[in-house]
Amino acid sequence: MLSYAYLYKAEGEIAESLDMDMTVSIVREEKPLKLLRQLGERHSVEQRSKGIYRVDGLPIPLQFVVAKELDRNAHVWVSSLTRTMDRENAYKLLGNCAGLEDDEDRQNADSVVNVASEANIELFKKMIQEGGYMCDELKELLAPEIIEFKIQLARQNEQLADNAARLADKDARLADNAARLADNAARLADSAAEIARLKRMLAEMGVNA
Repeated sequence: MLSYAYLYKAEGEIAESLDMDMTVSIVREEKPLKLLRQLGERHSVEQRSKGIYRVDGLPIPLQFVVAKELDRNAHVWVSSLTRTMDRENAYKLLGNCAGLEDDEDRQNADSVVNVASEANIELFKKMIQEGGYMCDELKELLAPEIIEFKIQLARQNEQLADNAARLADKDARLADNAARLADNAARLADSAAEIARLKRMLAEMGVNA
């Protein structure tokens, strides 16, 4: 991660101002306790606010953003970059996107929504299928081909699940038939054994069967 930051600083016009302030932010769903403990052995680790942990002492400051601990109302953009987004937060995200007027802000919002939709495909698929104003906002932010791909992928997953269920049902039927055949074979074996016993009895009585 820090390597990308150094590369970014060295690129183009930014190389002329290497003393610029930069901070590398890593978004995590859960708090990386072990990593923070290891970093704290050599560097200063401080919780700056709820869900944000800053590591000082590195050439470029580093901060961990723990999405699970964030105030979702105050950090709706960052908290959207998780795999556990619910419908309420999805609506908040799209509502904030709808209020953006600057083209660059809209492009950045587009990137966030795309990442969020990839991580929460089932939720966004349901929202697209349900329609409504927020669905229109979502379609404007997501490229049409991405939406179509997501829907097709979801349909394929449903078909695969349905096929798996059918195969499981077929396997169950085959297992049931095999059990019935085994039961019939056992009955035939019992019948053969009984016939053999009766023949022995008749032979002992001098009767030819």
